[in-house]
Amino acid sequence: MERTWIKIYDVCTSHKIEMKFIRDLSYSGLIEVVTEEDVEFIDEEQLLLLEQFASWYYELELNMQGIEVAKHLLSKIQQLQREIAVLKSV
Repeated sequence: MERTWIKIYDVCTSHKIEMKFIRDLSYSGLIEVVTEEDVEFIDEEQLLLLEQFASWYYELELNMQGIEVAKHLLSKIQQLQREIAVLKSV
């Protein structure tokens, strides 16, 4: 399956997100940014995750550390829900 890459500039423009915010997410390891010929791209599959992080940052006013914690907790909840579903099916 071929990956679709979207320019970060286009994402920032359409979603009214600061480029620095996306770079900070990348530095924190929350999303992957690829740079090619001085142009930064994000995988289309990460767009929903980026939108969620932007909502937490701009609407809930979570800082980067808060976003990292919230992401970790949500991942843990999803893992536990999968384990419960497996146990219920046995």
